[in-house]
Amino acid sequence: MLPPLRIQQFLRLRLPPLRLSRRNYIANTRFSPLVPPPPSSLPKPRPARQISARTWKNVRRLIYTTGVLGTFYLADVYLNYSTFTRNIRTVTTCILIAADYKLNFNAGKDAAQLSRIHERNADRMLGLCLHNGGLYQKIGQAIAMQSAILPPIVQEKFSRFFDETPQASYKEVERVLREEFGDRFPGLSGCEIANRIFVPGSFEKRAVGSASIAQVHKAMLPTGEEVAVKIQKPWIQRQVGLDLWVFRGVTYFFSTWMFGLPLSFLTPYICERLYSETDFYNEAQNAQRTAEFISSEPTLKGRVYVPKVFNELSTKRVMVAEWIDGVGVAERQVLTGPYRDENSVGHTINTPRSISNRQGPIRRVRGVGEGYSGRNNLRIYGLGVREKDVMQTMVDVFCAQMFLFGFVHCDPHPGNILVRRLPNGKPQLVLLDHGLYITTTPKFRHQYALFWKSLFTFDNETINNIATEWGIGNSDLFASATLLKPYQGGTKEMATIVGGSKAGGPKTAYEASQQMREKVAEFIINQDQMPRELVFIGRNMRIVQAHNQNFGAPVNRLKIIANWASYALARNMKEAGLERSWGQRMRGWWEHAVFKVVVFGLDWAFWLGRVRQVVFGGVGFEEGLEQRLRAVAKEEFGVELQGESVFAG
Repeated sequence: MLPPLRIQQFLRLRLPPLRLSRRNYIANTRFSPLVPPPPSSLPKPRPARQISARTWKNVRRLIYTTGVLGTFYLADVYLNYSTFTRNIRTVTTCILIAADYKLNFNAGKDAAQLSRIHERNADRMLGLCLHNGGLYQKIGQAIAMQSAILPPIVQEKFSRFFDETPQASYKEVERVLREEFGDRFPGLSGCEIANRIFVPGSFEKRAVGSASIAQVHKAMLPTGEEVAVKIQKPWIQRQVGLDLWVFRGVTYFFSTWMFGLPLSFLTPYICERLYSETDFYNEAQNAQRTAEFISSEPTLKGRVYVPKVFNELSTKRVMVAEWIDGVGVAERQVLTGPYRDENSVGHTINTPRSISNRQGPIRRVRGVGEGYSGRNNLRIYGLGVREKDVMQTMVDVFCAQMFLFGFVHCDPHPGNILVRRLPNGKPQLVLLDHGLYITTTPKFRHQYALFWKSLFTFDNETINNIATEWGIGNSDLFASATLLKPYQGGTKEMATIVGGSKAGGPKTAYEASQQMREKVAEFIINQDQMPRELVFIGRNMRIVQAHNQNFGAPVNRLKIIANWASYALARNMKEAGLERSWGQRMRGWWEHAVFKVVVFGLDWAFWLGRVRQVVFGGVGFEEGLEQRLRAVAKEEFGVELQGESVFAG
């Protein structure tokens, strides 16, 4: 028989293990003191690991570098308006774009793949321009005017460049006023200076409009005149120098190293013109000079207006001009809506006069009349003017500047042109923002007018002679760039390339791009002889073409330009340096009359398109040209070119 103790031990082994809580387990566990291991069981001691002096040096360098870069970044963002950061962003983005094209743009890609490359990099450029703002807004606007060739998503994004940009705060506006007028009003704050110059309390703290370089506030002079106070954004003065320096470097990189195109020589002239936009003294002089020309030109007097500038109240960064109430040229539905009275403009048709008189005119109707598309069918009162009259005046004024006056407004985008109704029911264009102008010589104007006239008479010898004198090696490409469509005379090289394989041209998008690159490389053979003014004249004409196209092509723009060119060759205008003898004038007028008869046939194509558009719902002359190019791109290269207006939305 087992002893009782053994029996208990046996039973304990047979029982299932008890599930004790931690507290019970600790309470029922006997204390067992820690017994240190014997020294003989321990490993042999090893010396402590030492960090080398070189490692400590690298760690210190990392800490110092991080601290310096972090301090530099914070100082640049909060004290320097991100002047350096934004240009580092520019360089980085351009490197990504260059690498993308170098690695992926090759003959092994089909049209869809090449289109995705263009879309991807256009999106990168879009993000860069939106993020940086300032002068990059101008670049975005230039791209936006070409956005009909971009994918829908990119086109929609680029339309934002015609919207208002972020405003400077009122404190920053006060600082600019204090810096510009501090000598006249020492010891006063910006708000006190505004109350001294204008009627106290009349200077509106919130800007009525904000653009890339400046913003406009409404105020009233002690004389009772309402004025627009244009104030340069405070960060522009710090950013513009470095921005243009980076622009020079990026242009050289892409044109010379990346694509092998001789275009970097134009960069200094472009930078000079862009920098001149930041000097409001220069803008005031441009406005005054343009106003004098318009008032002296019988074909424009009363049809175009330039607001008066108050020079005594203007500085390099502040400009005070006459306030003009008008409708933006992009507000198609407001322009063409039936006219009832001034206060009814922008209101719906069923709005009582009592309400419209109390609320006043609505000159910008978001979601209804905004942009060219007029996406909403809601009827509203407007100015009751014809699109044809608006476009006729617009083309006339810029042709007169190009061919006669030699002083050309190069930034006629939708935000810089207002329309107001005259008592006779005709529209009057109001030109704003006179910062970006170019001046041309009488010789250039004569040659440019002769070049345009020769395009319509297919005088290829004269075209070649003028192109050669201007250092241009490919007159066919130059003619196409001037017309903004493939030139059908001469060698028809551009028509063949754009026409694709059906016209005997390249079979793939890559071949077409390579041929176009070769033609552009051959374009300029003498950089010293090429007129730099052509860059900004081309910008002006492209924007005017976009206006006409998005209005539905109510006028034959090409015919108007050709007539102005022929007219300028016969005109004697001493104040513009165009002096001709009596015999030269008689010969010029005779040739002008003959030319008008010759180009009369061009009207048949235009009016046929207009009749088809009105009766059968067809498209206008400019839209027809655009659609033919769009069809070729779709059929030959698989690239879908979108037709929605860039100004929509």
